[in-house]
Amino acid sequence: MGRIAELQQMVRDSEHLHINSDLLDYAGIIEYHPEELIITVKAGTKIFDIQSALAKNGQILPFFIKSNHSSIGATYANGGQDLSDSVLGVKIIDGTGALLNFGAAVMKNVAGYDVARLLVGSKGNLAMIVQISFKVIPKGYFNKPSAPKKHSTPASIQKIEAKLAAVFDPRGIFQ
Repeated sequence: MGRIAELQQMVRDSEHLHINSDLLDYAGIIEYHPEELIITVKAGTKIFDIQSALAKNGQILPFFIKSNHSSIGATYANGGQDLSDSVLGVKIIDGTGALLNFGAAVMKNVAGYDVARLLVGSKGNLAMIVQISFKVIPKGYFNKPSAPKKHSTPASIQKIEAKLAAVFDPRGIFQ
């Protein structure tokens, strides 16, 4: 039985399962096409290993990475918009144990719901991520990706938002 089949069985046998990609023991680069600026990796692959492979071809991941020692799956599960924009596709195991593919390792792939991007930042609550395809960029394309900057909202905008909230509270739609 392969590692994917083991993980699928683990999901099927469990009523409540939360596994992060560091525990998957499912790591490595599946495909890397430097000329096409695409890399596909297993979720347990350490960021450092991905960056080392990319550096040989003068390429980088185009999103901010907090720690080189975490896995790409953990980074994906906790990621934000900058990471989401780089995702081309994912392979997941859903809550029933089914192995599903979303997206593809191509730059233009728009059909149906973009589940690959939806799962970014989901903290592993929606599915177990087992494989991810990313677009990469040449190292000199722009400066090293940095943490998103937090901007403070000017007082004038806060005032307008407060007035709008008094008239219409969008949270009411979801209650």
